[in-house]
Amino acid sequence: MKYPTRGGDDARRAGEISRRNFLKVGAAGVAMPWAAPPTEDTGASHESPGIPSPADLASNRITYNFRDLICTPAAQNEWGYAKASKSVSGITGISFPPFACCGIAEIPWSPGFLLTCELFLNGRILISYPPPADQVTYTWYPHQVVREARVEGLHFTTQTFMPSKQRIVAESIVVENRSGEHRRFTISFDLRAGVAARPGKPWVNSSPAEGDNLIHWDAERGCLVFEAQHSKAVSVQGVMPRTDHFERDRMLVYEVSLNPGEARTFHYVNVLAEDHATATAAYDRAQASFDGMRKENEETFRGLIRSAFTPGNSEFSGHLPQLVTDNEALWRLYYAGFTNLLTGRRTSPDSAYGPTYLTLGGRVLPTLSFPWDTSLTSLSLAMLDPLPLRKLVETWFVQEMHQHLATDYISGQGVGPWYAVNDSAILRCADSYLRVTGDFAWLDKTIDGKPVIERLVAHAQYWKQLDSHGQGLGDYGKLENLLEVVSTYLHGVAGMNAGNVYGMRFVASLLDRRGDASRAAQLRSEAKELAVRINQRLYVPGKGWWKCEQPDGSFFEVRHCYDLLTILDDMLEDLSDQQKREMSEFFWTQLHSRLWMRALSPDDADATWNIRPDHSWLGAYTAWPSMTAKGLYKIDPSAKVAEWVKGLAKSANQGPFGQAHIVESVFPPVGGGAFKSPEDPPYFTDWACLSGGSFVDLVVEAIFGAEFTLFDGIHARTRLQDFDANAKLLNVPYQGKNFTITREGLM
Repeated sequence: MKYPTRGGDDARRAGEISRRNFLKVGAAGVAMPWAAPPTEDTGASHESPGIPSPADLASNRITYNFRDLICTPAAQNEWGYAKASKSVSGITGISFPPFACCGIAEIPWSPGFLLTCELFLNGRILISYPPPADQVTYTWYPHQVVREARVEGLHFTTQTFMPSKQRIVAESIVVENRSGEHRRFTISFDLRAGVAARPGKPWVNSSPAEGDNLIHWDAERGCLVFEAQHSKAVSVQGVMPRTDHFERDRMLVYEVSLNPGEARTFHYVNVLAEDHATATAAYDRAQASFDGMRKENEETFRGLIRSAFTPGNSEFSGHLPQLVTDNEALWRLYYAGFTNLLTGRRTSPDSAYGPTYLTLGGRVLPTLSFPWDTSLTSLSLAMLDPLPLRKLVETWFVQEMHQHLATDYISGQGVGPWYAVNDSAILRCADSYLRVTGDFAWLDKTIDGKPVIERLVAHAQYWKQLDSHGQGLGDYGKLENLLEVVSTYLHGVAGMNAGNVYGMRFVASLLDRRGDASRAAQLRSEAKELAVRINQRLYVPGKGWWKCEQPDGSFFEVRHCYDLLTILDDMLEDLSDQQKREMSEFFWTQLHSRLWMRALSPDDADATWNIRPDHSWLGAYTAWPSMTAKGLYKIDPSAKVAEWVKGLAKSANQGPFGQAHIVESVFPPVGGGAFKSPEDPPYFTDWACLSGGSFVDLVVEAIFGAEFTLFDGIHARTRLQDFDANAKLLNVPYQGKNFTITREGLM
């Protein structure tokens, strides 16, 4: 992410290189020959804007070889997203639910995700030419993805974007002759689709694709029309200027002649629609106004970002505070976290429950909202867009989330197996909504025959139904219900049971306020008793980690961060000073890395089971560092935690925080930040995750020390001295009013 400098609005719009716009190399460490060398992170010295521009939020230029394991960036708009392939122009995983293009073809021996707009030079796929043709430089912006490559003396630059509120993916392709001599060559565009529609049904996994589309050459427009045979879906794809040269059923071929320094520009457009007439009409409009459409797209995103930090805006039902600081790390943490929220936002007309926020922003699970991930960034969502957050909670109330892990926004239905965290996650989202908005009338709203307050009470007490072995703990099931990749984290786990301690106390405070003192006292008593059992039965004395009780009464010790960060968040008051010291020591000696952290200690006996980096010793899920830092701030010296947090900020140089990052001892850092985990097996993690917004929560709650209470106002006790003593957080929303937080406290 570029750190903005003063007076650079025009330069930023042009994407010029700032002090922090340095080249980030891939795992192989090969720099593109025309790129600027890396520069050193020198800390705070530049004034930052309280409201960033799209260029301010851009990643740095990152160069990878084709052989590198990487997670390629995604473009997006309010209705969907598309993934850049490992090439300078290719596009894949286009999802505008219920429409999809270039998903996983449903055919025997499927190749997986299809690719479109791949380039051939003189009849040969571009990426296959000798080095440096196998290198592509990527730059992510909120409104587009820019890629660059150099092949046989030709420089290729593409800009991939998705116009606002349209089912269109567009790309500008510029070919410049840098060989120093006149060049004649052919450029071919290889177009595929697999277009499909799946309305009214959950998209449980990746984008669908039909493998037997009918393909029609539209000679008048010089484009291809792909038509699904098993659903109502059409993809119209073409390039302007138009060509009459059409080969192999799907390739558009151009004869190009360029003098030294001369360039040729092509405009690719892919429109998805239900029928041929609608798609072709949209295609004609897009090609006729391509440059204007691209400029309008950037301005739309500029306005959307501005709205996100402006009270009373028309785009969101709330707003985030503006951060004003001269400290680069602080600025990065906060605004990179915001980009994770932005990538998850959907306002599709096909949504079953209106505007919403999706969990993953890549090419898998393109329609799902998980209570777990949402809860981890629920404070920032409650500030930015409280109404969609409330709607998600109401949806989860009635979709039987004791059987499902997420809901699908196209069908409105619950999907997948049960996630053990759902009860406490739903309560956390409701808690954040109520604390920020003060909308306590919501508690009396009837949802499917039951008031919200009674639904919250039921979620807070559901753990008792899971105490099937009489151990006084909730049994949270098996691998698929918990961390998925830690084979010993099963059944009576500390972290999930700690969530019940939190949940009962939260609901008790609501009941007290409503005059139901008897039930409130009962819940508080049960919460205290449960906390005692967790400490007595599941803590490993002298170690700082926890164990899981099995149905037969045996235990597995598990050195995972989830118990640590959750217990510090949910039952801090129940820990002894000795436990706090031991838990701190466990983190700093077994989980900490300079730039990120490990989810599982490499000393854990289960370290050989699964290396998916969101929960293994290779790295950690995107919210674990921010959540862990929040907990450590409660038990460790502020300066010690801040030094680590500054290292976390460097991973924002790759765009939004990924679903997971990998510690620097396993994969070399990328431009000074922890490597964003690849999406390829065995890593299986996505380009972005909604809960990366938890870094916004970290800045607001831990560094600025904002305490949003339910009934006792908002308070602040900052830790700004470790970052920027003069930093300000403007327009902090709390129950109908906006506040400013400085080192002096609340204003």
